[in-house]
Amino acid sequence: MSDAFVVAGRSLDPATGEAAFTYRLAGDEFTERLTLDPGLVAGADPARVDAALDLVHLVMGTSYYKLRAPGRVVVERPVTKAQAAVAEAAYTHGLGEFAAVNRLPVPHEVAFDLETTDDVPAPVDGGGREALLPVGGGKDSALALVVVTPATALAVNPTDAQRDVARAAGVPLIGVRRRLDPLLAERTRAGGLNGHVPVTAINSAISTLVAVLGGFDPVVFANERSADEETLTVNGARVNHQYSKSYEFERFFAAAAAEVGVGYFSLTRQLSELATVGAVANLPELRGEILSCNRSYTQAHMGGEATQRWCLRCDKCLFTFLCFAAFLTPDEAREMFGGDPLTDLSLVDGFRRLWATEKPFDCVGERAESAAAMAHLARSTAWGGHAVVRALGEEAASFAAVTGATVEGFLPPRGEHSVPDRYLTSLQRVLAEARPPVR
Repeated sequence: MSDAFVVAGRSLDPATGEAAFTYRLAGDEFTERLTLDPGLVAGADPARVDAALDLVHLVMGTSYYKLRAPGRVVVERPVTKAQAAVAEAAYTHGLGEFAAVNRLPVPHEVAFDLETTDDVPAPVDGGGREALLPVGGGKDSALALVVVTPATALAVNPTDAQRDVARAAGVPLIGVRRRLDPLLAERTRAGGLNGHVPVTAINSAISTLVAVLGGFDPVVFANERSADEETLTVNGARVNHQYSKSYEFERFFAAAAAEVGVGYFSLTRQLSELATVGAVANLPELRGEILSCNRSYTQAHMGGEATQRWCLRCDKCLFTFLCFAAFLTPDEAREMFGGDPLTDLSLVDGFRRLWATEKPFDCVGERAESAAAMAHLARSTAWGGHAVVRALGEEAASFAAVTGATVEGFLPPRGEHSVPDRYLTSLQRVLAEARPPVR
């Protein structure tokens, strides 16, 4: 099996709360570890815990598989058909960006050598349990924390931004520590392949494990409909940076989570990024605490600067600022972000690439959405005089006009979703109170 990536053993120590997940590739053995609160581990149904551990084991392996991307995965433990479907999606479409960036064939094809089983844990009795909300610290997390109650927040390797947004919402936070095997970085430095992995798939599996251990249900993510838009197309194949946030992946994962008695859905599946921003803009106690800058998160996780802040230069910062500008005054936006990139002409190309070129490999909204937001600012009294808006307003308006895109047109919910009625009603109430776009 030297030409295969092997999903090998895994364990959970109830005394320490440490879970270990082992993989083999090209003569190397890697073990990734999760540290959970030991208080969560006691008393959970062993069959459901086993199945949840298997789900984590499968998708977490993408971080190590990518070193060589051998195109073959061997799974030593039997898995259910639903778990196998999640794994196939994670290693193929979930590694689409990785394959494209590393000039591997797209779509990325993977053969799985595994045994499937029909054995699933017994059904869980009735509802009434508290929801678990994985939070990233951004606008989506903030909206979910307001809508879903009662709830507990969850963060993997918590940052200050995640703690701050949970505290501002008055919601308790559970932290899980994830430690990659140090050998992964060593092999990467030695020439191993590197690139984007389906992080949301991994966090979904970890969240499901915590839900099983802690008796939570459902697990509620906040992935918007823009996650369904491809980043680019390669030889006719769609490559999506946000694939594991897409509705397609949500349905695969929900089937596997249901086997362990945990509901799983995205609260904001029907919403555009602009609709979410409009709701959060009306929540001043929360909007000042959020952070959606990937550069800042990377620095925090690598032991960089202690204070996280918006860099106001990366694709995600520029997109988020653009959306909030459509609902805030310039003074409010500067207070929230600590600056105003729409006054900096050196960022014209950065804003333009949100709609006019290949979509960035980042968690940004639809191309038409970005163009509509810039065109809206160009027509507004508050923002029309800003240097970047003057430079790009007409161009953005022309792009938006092709599809008739407007900020107002992005605000109504639309499309498929799996949100239960009780949460949908609460979401609709918050959306009804959203702040209108600036004029």
